[in-house]
Amino acid sequence: MLKTTLEQWQVLRAVVEQGSIAKAAEQTFKSQPAISYQLTQLQQRLGVEILNLQGRKLVLTEQGRVLLEQAVFILDQWRDLETRAEALTQGERAVISLVVDSLFPKAQLFSGLKRFNQQYPNTHVHVKETVRDEGVMLLKQSEDDLYIISAPDSLNLEKRVVLNVSVIPVAHRDHPIFNLPADLRIAQLKCVPMIQVVDKYHQQQPANAGQRYQDSWFFTSLNSAIDAILNQLGYGWIPVSEIEKHLQDGVLKPIFDDGQQQRNSTLYLIKNQDARHDSVIHALENALIDGLLA
Repeated sequence: MLKTTLEQWQVLRAVVEQGSIAKAAEQTFKSQPAISYQLTQLQQRLGVEILNLQGRKLVLTEQGRVLLEQAVFILDQWRDLETRAEALTQGERAVISLVVDSLFPKAQLFSGLKRFNQQYPNTHVHVKETVRDEGVMLLKQSEDDLYIISAPDSLNLEKRVVLNVSVIPVAHRDHPIFNLPADLRIAQLKCVPMIQVVDKYHQQQPANAGQRYQDSWFFTSLNSAIDAILNQLGYGWIPVSEIEKHLQDGVLKPIFDDGQQQRNSTLYLIKNQDARHDSVIHALENALIDGLLA
């Protein structure tokens, strides 16, 4: 059985924040005797002195300060719970599951998520980052709400082109490949370890299956692949958006300067059929698209 109530802690918080019982009474629409009674009951039930009167002002004791700090956290969580419950009664989703390809630029992704959170603070977005064919695999399972993934043209689903991602081959500036003239590098790449991003379900073949590479390093995240290139384990095909700083600093260099050895990966936005007319998911879609334009 609890000894105290949320209302008593709310009263204590109001008194401390407003600086007096009179002002706390105005804020909480209670009488001053009712405020004093709640404070008395709180201290008696806890058996701890929470407030001291200094002159005409009530001041927290050290024990009171420690207890109120924890109580404020609980009160805020309780308010969030009630706010979320109210949002659910108005038809808002509690959670949206978003599948997004690792090629999608992180800065724009976070910008879109922040924009959505400002509009729907009570809806959580569960982000699943995927590589290679993972996105299509999850799409076939149809357990998520929104997908931004690469997909084959043969996929017979309503899909919207979101972004064409430029991917280029890069290596560390000290890599021996740069000792060769540019026109000889493409042939030499057959003998250079290739850094590849693969999904966790399949070990993919090298991006150009017609070539045989001396060695390959396989990673299941784009960030790890970039770190491997920075540590001179080999070269790799990396989205320009994810290595702009390294390119500007000159730490990573494009293996070819003419831009001819560049690939474009198309990312599509696809909705789960059950979520096609959901206004909250539509808002997330718009926020992500706006994030690309920001």
